[in-house]
Parts: sequence; structure tokens; C-alpha cells
Amino acid sequence: MNQVNHLYIHIPFCEHICWYCDFKRSLSDDKTKTQYVDLLIKELNDKYKNHKFKTIYIGGGTPNCLKNNLYRLLDELSNHLQDDYEFSVECNPEFLTDEQVKIFLNYKVNRISLGVQSTSDNILKQIGRSHTVKDVENAVNIIKNNSVNNFSIDLIYGFNEQSIEDIQRDFEFIDKYKIPHVSYYSLEIKDNSIYGKLSYHINEINVEEKLKFIETKFLQLGYIRYEVSNWCKDLSFTSKHNLAYWNSVDWVGMGYGAFGFQDFDYYNISGNNLNWIVNHHKLTNQELYQQIFIMGLRTIYGLDLNNELHNRAYKYYKNKLNKKMISIKNNHLVAKNLNTIDDILIELI
Repeated sequence: MNQVNHLYIHIPFCEHICWYCDFKRSLSDDKTKTQYVDLLIKELNDKYKNHKFKTIYIGGGTPNCLKNNLYRLLDELSNHLQDDYEFSVECNPEFLTDEQVKIFLNYKVNRISLGVQSTSDNILKQIGRSHTVKDVENAVNIIKNNSVNNFSIDLIYGFNEQSIEDIQRDFEFIDKYKIPHVSYYSLEIKDNSIYGKLSYHINEINVEEKLKFIETKFLQLGYIRYEVSNWCKDLSFTSKHNLAYWNSVDWVGMGYGAFGFQDFDYYNISGNNLNWIVNHHKLTNQELYQQIFIMGLRTIYGLDLNNELHNRAYKYYKNKLNKKMISIKNNHLVAKNLNTIDDILIELI
């Protein structure tokens, strides 16, 4: 097997279902959760017994609602890390405790991604979140008190009920707690989400106004927008795991609901919690070049033209590129404005 440096594990369990979410997730009993983790550990031992990864990311769902079952998994994964690693766990604020963070550190977790979504209690209620702003404050204080310096919060903008004042509160929170990394996503309505089933419609003009406000606020606070939806105070806090996706580097996907990419095979895992079905799709050259452009142009680093694959993709699309919207800097093909990515890709693809 080729050396794959990145591993994503999906935990499809939640204590409740949020209105906007369409990830693979379910409300399950403890027995199912135990059996699920057993399957993950078995796959790790069967396929990757002596394999060590540069980044491991456990997402969901709500990984930290697993508690003891999560710790069993972390114990196993702590043996699969390279020396210079990034080991991330997604957490919901209401489940995070001081004891839990100490256990994380014991098992070598060195990055926490906190699912905040909003710092307005009113918005949190309306989108189906069970935590409060007080829970978020407590979680961030626990993280900081345990000297976890590399952590991130997820926020969402674009809800019709969300005002500019609500977003302003988000930035007051970011500034107060000196959050090193923020993922601020635009709301998307997916068919399988509760919002999708309720035919919730987003006011697109309103969304554009909110994005402009968000960009201005991050600029005022000195944050760097290194990817379409990601900002950090310092580039040392970029998500190394997510950069693997954006650079179209191979990664292993494991667990129900996960996606993976290995040897030009883009696969997803369907079925159900305890019976996984891996669906393979070998990318054609054109599909591969599309992926490289779609993902690579999302970051300020763009496509590395010293990289053979990136260079092949660039040559494939070279004559169709809009030179008003892209440029080459230090032998990297980059978008002049990250907000124009969709326009660039529409012209190409």
C-alpha cells in the first residue's frame, strides 16, 4: 500500500438532529455505539496495523457524545501517529468537560474543533442546537485552561432569522477569547436536512451582505482568510488535515458516512451504522483535473505548479482560464479573489 498520510473517521451519532444538517447521523443506543467502535478498531488492525498518519480527524455527527467508546478509539489511534502530527476531534460544547479534554491529551489529541454555529441563544434555538452560549464559553475556557492552543470554532451565516447584530456578537466572542482558527460557513440547504424537507429558502442578497460584513470584521481583527470558509490568526493554525483535501492528496476514509480518496479512487461509505458498503469511483483524468481545480483554488495557496498532478491539471485548462480572475505567484496558480471561485469554475467546467 502506498503511504497515505491522512485519516478521516466519521462518527454518525448525535444526541439530537440539527435542522440544517444532512451528514450521516442517527440517534442510537449505547450497544450500537460500542459495536460501531469495535468495527473501526477492527478495520484499523486489519488494514493499518503498523501504519502511521500525519493527520487524523474524527468528525461527525458528534464524536464526543461517545464518551468511553470514543476513548477506546483514541487509545487505538494514538499508536498510529507520525512524529509531527495533527490529531483533531470535533466536539459539541455541551458535552465537553475538563475530564474529557484531559483524556484527549493523554491520547495525544492536539486539536479540538468546536461546533458552535452561533453565539446567539435565540439563533441556536431556532436551528435546533441543544447548547447555549454559556456552554460555549465554558467549553472554550476548559480548552484554554488545559493549554490546548490549537483549536477552532465552527460558525454558520445565512439563516434568514440571523441579523447583522447576531454576527457582530460572534465577532465579539472571537475577539474576547482570541480564537486561533474560525470556520465560518455559508448555510446550504440540503434535501435530506430538516430545512430541506421544510423547503426553507435562503435570501441570497442577505447572505452576500453578511459575507461582506464578516470579511470586514475578520480584517479588522487581523485574521487571515486562507480558504473560502476558513480564517486563522496565524498560518501556523491552518487545518493541516483539511489542506490535504484542498490539495487533492490521498486520504483514508473510515466509518459509515465517510469519504476517502486513494490512488485516484474517490469513494464513499454507505449502508448503515453496522453494515458498511464502500462505493468506489475511479476518477477519469478530466474528473481528476476538475477536482484539483475545484479544491485547489479554494485556498490562498492555489495549485502548486511544481506538483506534477497540479501542473497537468493546469495545462489541461490553461487555454480556458480567465486571466482577469486568476494569477500565477511563486509558481502557484491562485484566484485573485476567493469570492469568485464559482465564477472561475463555471467558465472552466
